Amino acid sequence: MNIAEYLRSKRELIDSEIARVIPRDSPIKDLYDVQWRFISQGGKRWRPILCLLVHEALGGKSDRVLPFAAAVELVHNFSLIHDDIEDEDKERRGQPTLWYQYGVPKAINIGDNMLNKAYESVLRLSEKGWEPEKVSWCLASLCRAAVMLSEGQAMEMNFREMWDISEEQYMEMVWKKTGVLVSSAASTGAYLAGAGEAVVSAMEEYGRLIGPAFQITDDVLNVSGSFEKYQKEIGGDIGEGKKTLMVIHLLSQARREEAERVKEILAKPRQETTASDYRYVIGLMERYGSIEHAKRVAREKMARAKEKLMVLPDVRQRRLLLGLSDFLVKRDF
Repeated sequence: MNIAEYLRSKRELIDSEIARVIPRDSPIKDLYDVQWRFISQGGKRWRPILCLLVHEALGGKSDRVLPFAAAVELVHNFSLIHDDIEDEDKERRGQPTLWYQYGVPKAINIGDNMLNKAYESVLRLSEKGWEPEKVSWCLASLCRAAVMLSEGQAMEMNFREMWDISEEQYMEMVWKKTGVLVSSAASTGAYLAGAGEAVVSAMEEYGRLIGPAFQITDDVLNVSGSFEKYQKEIGGDIGEGKKTLMVIHLLSQARREEAERVKEILAKPRQETTASDYRYVIGLMERYGSIEHAKRVAREKMARAKEKLMVLPDVRQRRLLLGLSDFLVKRDF
């Protein structure tokens, strides 16, 4: 069984746990039914499954951490709903986004409720027999992740008004926006297995590395992937004016007139960005090696992330985590 198949095999386990806090049959259909349609549209569930694998690798039983794993997936989906509103994306996973289909007010409410359901799911750890102080630790971990996630989103939106962004600033943003939730999943899986501080810290650092590597790969796919596999608009980040690692690299390498043209395109309203604009920017990224630079950075972070996994026992779950790390960076969807 390859990693993609393994993730699919565990998907129902995560969704069954989510169903304990989000009802599948509720009279408030424009809230909970819509949430389930969104959750069911796709997603790899790799963040919660990572939590389970770390916990199992250290001798724990996955059933006991399922409420936290489900909470991680809910926070992730909440962030997608709000990201789509903030980015004015009209499509996700091949389907209309919630704000575009139901309006911004309903989409905000759906996302807010999903975030609160995540916290409710964490509190269900007490039903699995965890002591109050451990439940509190887990709740604090997820709260910190949610706060830092919104900080990362704020940084990314502020970047749209900036042109002098360093790669270091980008890495701080992408760690907060993408890595912190992975760190929470991995470190909590270790903590609840009774691991020592060094192992918990190593799992937190794993997320700091593999989360950004995943996001950089996602950004690369946005300009070079296949829509049929990626299920997002190719070049959409350019239309949104996002300062990805590739854009930052390109602006530092291109000739002045080329860089100015790129800036003009990125500053355009999304609806005015043309297919030729997309081709121009992507063509320059290819010419100046910006896409290859991003791939190289993602691979380097993945390699360092895999080193962090070596603190785990040499068991099947560790091997699966190593395979998952490769998959997240080498995937084409």
